[in-house]
Amino acid sequence: MADFSKISPFQVDPSAIEEAMGLTAEDFAPASEGEKESMVEKRKSVSYWRDAARRFKANTVSMVALFIFICCLIFAFIGPKLIPYSYGDQYRSSLKLGPREYSEGEALIQSASSYFDGFYASGLQAGSITAVMKGDHYITYKGNKYGFTQEQNEEGVIIGIEKSTGNLVKVYEKDVDPATGAVNKVTVLSEGPSEPAESADELKTVKSVFPHIFGTDSVGRDLMARTMYGARVSILIGIMAALIVLIIGSIYGAISGLAGGTLDFIMMRIVELIYSIPEVLIVLLLQVVLREPLQEWIDHSGSSLAQAAGALGSGIICIFITFALLYWVTMARIVRGQVLQLRKQEYVTAAIALGAGNKRIIKRHLLPNCVGALVITTCLQIPSAIFLESFLSFLGLGVSAPMASLGSLCSDALQTITLYPYRLVYPAVILTIIVLTLNLVGDGLRDALDPRLKK
Repeated sequence: MADFSKISPFQVDPSAIEEAMGLTAEDFAPASEGEKESMVEKRKSVSYWRDAARRFKANTVSMVALFIFICCLIFAFIGPKLIPYSYGDQYRSSLKLGPREYSEGEALIQSASSYFDGFYASGLQAGSITAVMKGDHYITYKGNKYGFTQEQNEEGVIIGIEKSTGNLVKVYEKDVDPATGAVNKVTVLSEGPSEPAESADELKTVKSVFPHIFGTDSVGRDLMARTMYGARVSILIGIMAALIVLIIGSIYGAISGLAGGTLDFIMMRIVELIYSIPEVLIVLLLQVVLREPLQEWIDHSGSSLAQAAGALGSGIICIFITFALLYWVTMARIVRGQVLQLRKQEYVTAAIALGAGNKRIIKRHLLPNCVGALVITTCLQIPSAIFLESFLSFLGLGVSAPMASLGSLCSDALQTITLYPYRLVYPAVILTIIVLTLNLVGDGLRDALDPRLKK
């Protein structure tokens, strides 16, 4: 026991304090390496989010689901840039093709492609007019431009760089041997690079015919391009609808939980009233009732909001309105339950004592501490929104043509399911994978963010 009785309250001599505490000069010597090692922290303290991330990574099922969902995102958002087909382009020579099938014209062009280093084929172009039009054109090859003049409109031609000579040549499809791909007649357009006219149009060349991996539909549209675009639309609608539910539900639930009393009672009775309404019936009624007025407003209003709504389509706007009216109640009840627990905490009491208003308390203290429940509920809401959109589009009440979603693709494929079942299989499988992986990721986030489930 240190004896401090000999030290005067006004004495500040360090040696006297050391003597009273029984300390010597050796006690102030630097620690050895062994002593330092013994004091090393065995396990660093981690934040709530870092610990949640570690626990989520330990969940193998959720990590695999997240990887598959990322692959779906790449398929939907990057995939369309990697293929030469667009979701709305119609190839009149490629109607009703099966997976990886070529039409007769495409097979002929593919067999003749070995004759060229790069080529432009009129038979591979989309639309009802596929001819090389009369006028000036050019082709770019290895940084050089090859200009030529087309004397008349012509279909069934292949224009490209001849492998043996490097000249720009024109070949008619009728002069190609279907069996061997041998070219019987060649017209030289330019012997080597030549400067094109100022008004010349560029013809984009390809190396080979890109196959229709998922096949084509009855009007010659590439199904893989449409499935990519449909997956993109469905995912974006699901995310936007979930954000709408998050904003409305979190604000409503936070106000109800913090206010308490009569206001809380009235607000929760409204929630229960919405819960008692048959959702499917109201969704269908809203789609039918709101669709025409919305379309009329989009067509006749010149505001920027109407133009943005027109780009989305009245069907998608109806879906967003449906979620804003009906699907926020679960989020509101979850947030209210969290706020009822948090409002009794000391930091909320201190904020009230310091004069903080309800808006600041909700914004700075309550909602940030509910973020775990908000993230979980939002992630689980996205697949629900995607499924609802697909259901409505399947019934013809969702996405409007020419825009496509996975639900509308399934609806279109249902008419020819006995003849072309693959048209239904591809969008249905992609939809199933997206919804399943999002549910598994949401379950993993729930396990990682809920401290009561911590092991």
